[in-house]
Amino acid sequence: MCSEIILRQEVLKDGFHRDLLIKVKFGESIEDLQTCRLLIKQDIPAGLFVDPYELASLRERNITEAVMVSENFDLEAPNYLSKESEVLIYARQDSQCVDCFQAFLPVHYRYHRPHSHDGETSIVVNHPDLLMFCDQGEGCRCFLRVEE
Repeated sequence: MCSEIILRQEVLKDGFHRDLLIKVKFGESIEDLQTCRLLIKQDIPAGLFVDPYELASLRERNITEAVMVSENFDLEAPNYLSKESEVLIYARQDSQCVDCFQAFLPVHYRYHRPHSHDGETSIVVNHPDLLMFCDQGEGCRCFLRVEE
């Protein structure tokens, strides 16, 4: 039984083109993470989009292993004409942390309606779902702690 999982999300870069970095640290009770695969299901709010063509290019260059799940996806649509989308990302083991996985996802802001306020818009990226498979015979029960 593993003790806890720590999830941390960071948004890197400024402007319309940013990177979402997802880091996952497992408790010490999982003996051999080398046999495990971690799949992250990340919901993307309507105010952002992930470019499926960019994901394909990143997969070809072995940078990120991710795929869009949502169909009928319009890259050009503004925020108010868009829906949430969903991306599946295989996280990779972190070379600097034995018990850690991380995933990198480029995200882009959509255009919003003009308004007379200060010109800033907040978009909330919810925490992802984590799905893990290990070749070990035993399953584990884990407790997720999210770092803000």
